[in-house]
Amino acid sequence: MKSNLSFVISLILPFIVLLSSCNDQNQEMNDQNQMNPVQKNLKITASKLVIEPFDTIVLRLNLSKEDIKLKYDSIFWIGDGQAADPTWNSLDSTILINNQYVAIKKCVTDYRIGKHKVYIKTYKNKVATFSDSIVFEVINPKGDFLSFKWDVQKNEYLYFTPNLTQEYKNFGTYLWLIKSFDSNNYPSVRFEFFGWCSIVNSDNSGKINLEKLYDTKAERNTIRQFYHDYITEIYGKSTFLYEDSISQSPLRQEYEKRFNYKIGTVKPFADYPLEIWDTPTAHIALISIGNDDYINTNWYKVIAEPRKF
Repeated sequence: MKSNLSFVISLILPFIVLLSSCNDQNQEMNDQNQMNPVQKNLKITASKLVIEPFDTIVLRLNLSKEDIKLKYDSIFWIGDGQAADPTWNSLDSTILINNQYVAIKKCVTDYRIGKHKVYIKTYKNKVATFSDSIVFEVINPKGDFLSFKWDVQKNEYLYFTPNLTQEYKNFGTYLWLIKSFDSNNYPSVRFEFFGWCSIVNSDNSGKINLEKLYDTKAERNTIRQFYHDYITEIYGKSTFLYEDSISQSPLRQEYEKRFNYKIGTVKPFADYPLEIWDTPTAHIALISIGNDDYINTNWYKVIAEPRKF
């Protein structure tokens, strides 16, 4: 009997030792994990991934400000456009790393139907360490004009500024859309192509470069062509199209039949309707700001209002 008991003990003892060893190893691993928690990779999170043209997507980084400062020397956002006014900068969504402001949140958008990509590159000791990306889609608009709805009683502002990179620039262009109401609470949307520049310490290079950007009629016509192509892509062929000398446009009367929004009549600051679309929910007009000889300022804008007939 004693011999049998010794035999059983000899069989069980190795398992007890093994179990004890495993428990010790597990405890050691738990202690190490507590001392060195699993490092999360930097990821982009998006407020949404499907939008109508010019709607805003808010992108954020998933790590805390402290973790980002510890892990990275710099972070670069790369994409086609920001949903932001380039003439106004806020540091609310940035942190300071190595004396450089790094964005931890970006508001992005696009106006072109289809899929678009935004990604980040991160660096540590001048070596690329990690990157992440998101893809969002712009779908055909469902509003009365683009994503705007006439029965929503509030002013609205949308932007598209090319480029997400943080490189310093002192001039550029952007698209700006504003829905507003007149004194009779009648809505309209202005869709404008703007230039911007900054002058710092008497440095006028931004202003000079902006003036050169569209200083020929052919270059300014690319803005007109952009509006024509974009509105036609979404809403189809226009009801009226005038392509000859701007100052001779015969479309003012057709404009005034449809629109409450008053356009300029005093030369050389007069506005000239060049194209009009009639959709089921809106009248849309392409306007020249100034005539053919109004150098450097006859850029273009689009006006949209509710359909009257």
